[in-house]
Amino acid sequence: MPTPREQELEAALEKSRAETRASFENRALMYPYLYDELETEMGAQRATELMKRAIFRRGLEVGQKYREAAQAGDLAEVARLFVDGSPAGGAFFEPGVEELSPQGDTVVLRMVSCPLKDAWRTAGYSAEKVDLLCEIAAAVDEGTFEGAGLDLTFLDRQACPGSEKCLLELRTRQG
Repeated sequence: MPTPREQELEAALEKSRAETRASFENRALMYPYLYDELETEMGAQRATELMKRAIFRRGLEVGQKYREAAQAGDLAEVARLFVDGSPAGGAFFEPGVEELSPQGDTVVLRMVSCPLKDAWRTAGYSAEKVDLLCEIAAAVDEGTFEGAGLDLTFLDRQACPGSEKCLLELRTRQG
């Protein structure tokens, strides 16, 4: 039986998780508004390009936390940092390692949940709009792993029809 103090701490932790999730959902719901305004002003292609470019820049900064391990060619460590650094102990994205090549030069990371995608679907956006917003939001991952000095390929994305997880393949750079 948990002590009153343990119950209090657990309640505070749950409140913090709920607030963090709400913050992610709020961020998610800003994307379509920004996109719609930019699309009205300059068209869909340009709106997409601008949003992706801005989000990519933030990813470049985030990528610095992986850079040392990436430069050392330690993709197992990159994967550990990715999984361990996921918000709310991984509760929102449920990250993990799908595969690590025997040579250690490729790792496939997975995420089986996404509060952004969930917020867009709950808000009633079409599958096509959710896919577009996911493509735009994924620019942070592109920037993150570019900033770390790795090559990234999306093997799958949750927002795509029939997909249940995001799969990010990371490779060490050759030359």
